[in-house]
Amino acid sequence: MRGAHAPYPLTRAGRLCLLLALAKLVLLLPILTRYGWDRDELYFLAAGRHLAFGYVDFPPLVAAGARLVDSTVGPSLFALRLLCSLLAVVAAVAAGAIARELGAGQRLQVLACAAWIVTPYALGGAVLFHPTFLELAATAMAMLAATRLVVRGEPRQWLLLGLWGGIGLEAKYTIVVPLAAFLVGCALWRRDLLVRREAAWGVLIALGLLLPNAIWQITHDWISLDFASTQHAKTASDSPPLAYIGQQLAFLGVGAVFVVLGLVWLWRRPHLRPLALTSAAPSAIFGLEQGRAYYALPAMLPALVAGCIALAERHPRRSSLAALALVQVVVLVLVVPLVVPVLPTRQLVSTGTWDRSFWKDEIGWQELTAQTAGAWRSLTPAERASGAIVAGNYGVAGALAHYGPAAGLPVPLSGHLSFQYWHPAQMRERAVLLVGFDREGALARCSRATVLGVVDNPWHIDNEERGRPIVWCRLRAALGQEWRQSFATARL
Repeated sequence: MRGAHAPYPLTRAGRLCLLLALAKLVLLLPILTRYGWDRDELYFLAAGRHLAFGYVDFPPLVAAGARLVDSTVGPSLFALRLLCSLLAVVAAVAAGAIARELGAGQRLQVLACAAWIVTPYALGGAVLFHPTFLELAATAMAMLAATRLVVRGEPRQWLLLGLWGGIGLEAKYTIVVPLAAFLVGCALWRRDLLVRREAAWGVLIALGLLLPNAIWQITHDWISLDFASTQHAKTASDSPPLAYIGQQLAFLGVGAVFVVLGLVWLWRRPHLRPLALTSAAPSAIFGLEQGRAYYALPAMLPALVAGCIALAERHPRRSSLAALALVQVVVLVLVVPLVVPVLPTRQLVSTGTWDRSFWKDEIGWQELTAQTAGAWRSLTPAERASGAIVAGNYGVAGALAHYGPAAGLPVPLSGHLSFQYWHPAQMRERAVLLVGFDREGALARCSRATVLGVVDNPWHIDNEERGRPIVWCRLRAALGQEWRQSFATARL
């Protein structure tokens, strides 16, 4: 093992890894905002204007990131995505650093970094502001600390592991799975690391960083658990076992080969087995729990890097690498349009690519706002003065909050997810404009209703909002009385 106090300079290979990651970012900058705001991004922007230690469906770090951008450069989609893109660079550099810790030379360090960068998952990390990619950076740094811990035996790495783990927990709760897997791996194969007092301090640091969010959950009746139960039902229907495996293969491409090779390589070295478990366990656990396929991918970084080393040891000839590179090119041709906005909008629609990707959640928000404004203006001045706009889901609420002021709309209200907390103390309105509810759900809330419009988008694609009515609704009681029973929900 290396010396306990060896320095960690940014080596020549590290600088090359940084340049590769930045080059990828520069190539994506012109198309970074091609299709527009995603429904989640609009929600996170609104959350940043209502800072708290917790939210119904995500920890607070993503809202803090949105607030940072909003308070410095304004509500800029480009700046938000650029922030996530820069965090994705951290993961790429960490890949090269992990390779160095595992004994790779400079060329192999750069190869490991490149192998990570060209996975569809890593490419897609530059085009969306989302907790997934905040967690990716934290997980990558946690995996680097874990690797240095098992290779160098440095007790201080526990403190860094706790720090990055705690930050990751404030970005996305799923990081708890690889962290727990690493602790189990150390208990099984590296108990010499666990007996150090720094291990306990690392756990305390992670829990300390999570504490404010835990207190928020306690004071809000653990509402995130209610959300998690509905989220599980939705992801289970979207991620049957074969689809889960197929999506992971699509996200990784040839990187999946490296992961398998790396798991074997790590397992054959007993002192590195905690890393093998850390990389493998999340995929198995989220698969059994029928979670999203991408939940487990950040923890696979050590295995992917080790796989590059294993391939170099088994097949030092360049022909093997060339064959894998060719396969990866084919994968990228097929998958990249689903995770990177390379297609013009017209081609995105004409090829049907929108229906196989999350791009449909980025189309039509300005038009929805304009249609809502048209319905609002059709009301009498007295109706507008005594009425309110209620959005049926967080995407509609986020869009109306962002685009609505310029269109002359009042601040929207919504009972969906964390929006349920962001409303005036008194809501005396007896008539409201309902936007984003399905027809049956909208009419069921009204004693009398008038449909003033129907949501559509310029491309007439059947996303979640298209076809839903805009309804002027007479409530049976004041909105404040109806709120808890008819509007507030933590469900998707």
